[in-house]
Amino acid sequence: MKNRVLGLFVCLVLGFTALVSTKMISNSINKSKEYIYRQEQIAIQEQLREQRLSEYNEARNQLAIEVDNYISSVAPKANIDAFLMIDLCSEYGVDIRFVLAQGHIESHFATKGTASRTLSIFNVGAYDGHSAARQRRNGFGFSDPNESIEPYLRLITTEYMVNGKTESDLMKNYVNGLGMRYASNPRYESMLRSVYKRISNKPAFSIAYDNYLKSQNNLALC
Repeated sequence: MKNRVLGLFVCLVLGFTALVSTKMISNSINKSKEYIYRQEQIAIQEQLREQRLSEYNEARNQLAIEVDNYISSVAPKANIDAFLMIDLCSEYGVDIRFVLAQGHIESHFATKGTASRTLSIFNVGAYDGHSAARQRRNGFGFSDPNESIEPYLRLITTEYMVNGKTESDLMKNYVNGLGMRYASNPRYESMLRSVYKRISNKPAFSIAYDNYLKSQNNLALC
């Protein structure tokens, strides 16, 4: 009788142990599957990001070509870093077509007028009747025209594109938050709209810019 009870007990213990072992093995297998799945998802996400980064760089390169082409068509001797302008416009959230249009009408990209001496593409700090020397003394001169891009973007985004104003608003009435005009020329906005439209209507530029914005948005989603 004792042997039977002992035998039954041993069977129960062995059965329970087998059940526990089976469950542990099952849990281990499930955890391994979950780990493999997570690793596969990470690999897919990394691959997608690499693909989108490649697409972004390709679109950025193509836009830089179009920016260079436009600047060269206006001012062949201009020394503007297209990549720097693209990246700064992206950082400050400003339409690069607007920036190109203003750089065109203000100074032909620092190759004409006072800006050819101050190297201030957008004539920030320039006032009617003030000499280049005076502007430099007032801190509005640069050693390289590319140095003038960010101060300009900082100025228009903090003083002009305020209270919800967009580039479109400025091309209708280019005034800051205090109602002061960017330029004294009464036809300034009309000139700006005309050049902006000319740039926007260039098929190659338009396609490159649209692809750049699309690739930038896709990369941000990764």
